[in-house]
Amino acid sequence: MIGFNDQQRGPSKASLASACAPMDPSQRLRESGHCRGLVSANGPVVGIPRGLLYFHYQPLWSTFFAQLGVTVCSSQPTERANLETAQSLTRSDLCLPVKVFLEHVDRLRHQVDWLLLPRITSVAGDAFMCPKILGLTDMVRNVFTNLPPLLDPKVNVKAPQALSMDDALISAGCHFTEDHARLNRALGAAHEAQAKYRQRLLRFPVDQALEPWDGTPRHGDSRTVASPLYRVAVIGRPYVSFDPALSHHLLELLRRHRVQVVTPENLAQEVKDRYSAKLPKKVYWQLGRDLVAAAMYYAEQPEIDGIINVASFGCGQDSFTTALVEHHVSQRAAKLMLGLVLDEHNGDAGIETRVEAFLDMLEQRKRLAGRQASPFRDHSPQPSPPPATESPSEQAQAGKMHLAIPHMGHLHIGFERVFRNLGVHISMPPRPNKEALQLGTRYSPECACLPFKLNLGNMIQALDAGATDIIMPGGFGPCRFGYYSVIQEQILRDLGYQFRMGSADNPDSLRDMLATVKRIAGLKTKWDSYRVFLLILYRIAAVDWVLRRAHWLRPRELRRRDTDRAVRRSLRILDDSRGFRSLWWAWQRARRVMNAVAVEPQRPVVRVGVVGEIFMVLENHANMNVEERLGDMGVEVHRGVWLGDWLNDRFRFMPWRRHQFRWSLRQAAPYLYDPSGGESVKSVGKSAHWARQGFDGIVHLMPFTCMPELVAQTILARISTDFNIPVLTLMFDEHTSPGAVQTRLEAFVDLIKRRR
Repeated sequence: MIGFNDQQRGPSKASLASACAPMDPSQRLRESGHCRGLVSANGPVVGIPRGLLYFHYQPLWSTFFAQLGVTVCSSQPTERANLETAQSLTRSDLCLPVKVFLEHVDRLRHQVDWLLLPRITSVAGDAFMCPKILGLTDMVRNVFTNLPPLLDPKVNVKAPQALSMDDALISAGCHFTEDHARLNRALGAAHEAQAKYRQRLLRFPVDQALEPWDGTPRHGDSRTVASPLYRVAVIGRPYVSFDPALSHHLLELLRRHRVQVVTPENLAQEVKDRYSAKLPKKVYWQLGRDLVAAAMYYAEQPEIDGIINVASFGCGQDSFTTALVEHHVSQRAAKLMLGLVLDEHNGDAGIETRVEAFLDMLEQRKRLAGRQASPFRDHSPQPSPPPATESPSEQAQAGKMHLAIPHMGHLHIGFERVFRNLGVHISMPPRPNKEALQLGTRYSPECACLPFKLNLGNMIQALDAGATDIIMPGGFGPCRFGYYSVIQEQILRDLGYQFRMGSADNPDSLRDMLATVKRIAGLKTKWDSYRVFLLILYRIAAVDWVLRRAHWLRPRELRRRDTDRAVRRSLRILDDSRGFRSLWWAWQRARRVMNAVAVEPQRPVVRVGVVGEIFMVLENHANMNVEERLGDMGVEVHRGVWLGDWLNDRFRFMPWRRHQFRWSLRQAAPYLYDPSGGESVKSVGKSAHWARQGFDGIVHLMPFTCMPELVAQTILARISTDFNIPVLTLMFDEHTSPGAVQTRLEAFVDLIKRRR
């Protein structure tokens, strides 16, 4: 299991059975008939929703609280009827597993005294949880009213002051006892239970391994098949694969067809870590990393007949991990692979038909191969195979550098002319357009976000125009952006392109950024790199000033389109500047151009804040020119995300300016307390601030399947209710049309104007 140290044992070796006393019939939980789980006494009741990380940590959590004399109540397994309720709990477009988790909370919240919802950010030093798990506690608090008190201790080993799962349990346990010796004994018993669970996982499926701590009768399970016809690896998250309602009884279906199933949980963590190390860049989502590593391992095992990859529709992580699984499985072995994308609209008959067709193909291959499936075996750690050597075909041809950097808003004005003046040959692709979107969509994973697809299309255009080097910023999560370059390089090489991919993997590090600038421009000293980088930053700040001014001018202009013409002229002036002195004079000229636009200062306008994912807010082609459309409707736009502010938060090149992220996090309280990656903090914090300032509305821009913004979308619904402020969420993908955006904006603006 993830993030658990077998060496951390408490002093107590109390038996788990001593914590499993039957429930008192007089208890209200017994009367309700909805609660089963570990019960130790007639004391307080802690509820644990049966979803998400329940399948990883239930033995640890339940044993700890039971040892403290606390009744542990787990929600009943998901039924198909619960899925409809799950859809009605929130207007946001969360993936089905998260919606089902909220439904479990809804069933538990009136039955328990406390609800366990730890804020789990990271359980390993080099990995995050999913952004939706990061924001889970805050989403629950904003979706429901009349919640019982929450046990929400933080788990974040990546924090400067690391907070482990042990720290979280002790913090939660202090609500029930101040006896530190008892807490340590309970922690020791919890470690024993979790270690036992991990050992059982090496021999049994998750549902069977969890039986001693779960105590819920199952309608069907994935027990070991006596004489299997096939052995199939099911690569999926346990909260989907082992939830019959979510998986459409997939494991039971396979068992009926005499298929022995193995899953990522049946592998020792050492095996998964070893295979993760073979990736060009480690997957920085802990759960996703284990899925990819397990697929790589099972693809090499001759006794595995095929692989079924199970993904949730709309899951941002799954869009990338599925691409990695498909790529590495196809490279490592000629195994049959079935991809299942599940949501609430799937039918059991459709799943069964696809699985039966897959098994028919396995049977045909088996007859040709003439071999039998082997029984289930313990996948304990094995000696590491020799490292694979890099293929020469993966190395780009040497030669003069023709650099390309994908577009994002007006970022190119910051660096393109600067690098050209230093002698760098830049083959910039065209601005994002319909062709780039079509190319990116054709080759991208199905549920990849729109920025990924536009970036990929830009890269293909640049390579077709002769680019030899691509620079793509990176990162280490939890947003998918940090892993763009890995998936994009994989796709481009599969298409046959030869090039060099450079990635600034730590855009928050000044040292990393200066090294990137030095490498691109061929500079000799760090001081030269710093001057060039500072010039780029100030050019971006000047561009931001022009666009900010345009937001004020556009709804007040006397002649239509004067502001747009002034913006284009001002940006050309800034783009033509060379050094610092030239930029200063260009900035003054741009100010005069913008201030020359004739306006009616006293014209009544409505104020609307625009928040969302940074690429969607900055890139006009991606958001269908939302800001210009709003301005033409008489709306004064206040943007929540600026590229200059984003850079200033990291490098403080304008230290007199407010740190936008920290300020937004303060403003986000009490709606959001912990970041969920991306711009989720700014989306919530800026929206809450504008709502308090009496703004007329909020427009929320996000790409389809964006994980951090889905958290923000869920919380913005609560802000809308509390402040009686309209919030319009516009979700974009390759199917979004300008006409649809225009219609929704017109209706929204009409609404807020009538409310004034």
